[in-house]
Amino acid sequence: MALLMVMLLSLLVYGIAERRMRASLAEQKRTLPNQINQATAKPTLRWVFQLLHGIHCLKITTQHQTEQVIEGLTPLHQKILLLFGKQWKIYIKFLLRTPAQCKSQGI
Repeated sequence: MALLMVMLLSLLVYGIAERRMRASLAEQKRTLPNQINQATAKPTLRWVFQLLHGIHCLKITTQHQTEQVIEGLTPLHQKILLLFGKQWKIYIKFLLRTPAQCKSQGI
């Protein structure tokens, strides 16, 4: 029974995310490429996740400094991320903090 509830909750969250993404596409009058590279206004969330494949967060450490870099962020990736709102920029800024910045901010 508990597993059924977890599956139901997962599908609910997935459905809400897909609905929000499609509503954002319609609101901005934009489309995304589908599997055969044709524009679609109603892509599945699974396909959008596959389009986002290839973004990597690299942590580069030298002798005295640690830096994090987001690699592989193409204009299509940015377009998709903007569909989820501007909160993704806050998340990226959080990822790119250095350990010294985290320590000074008490994180």
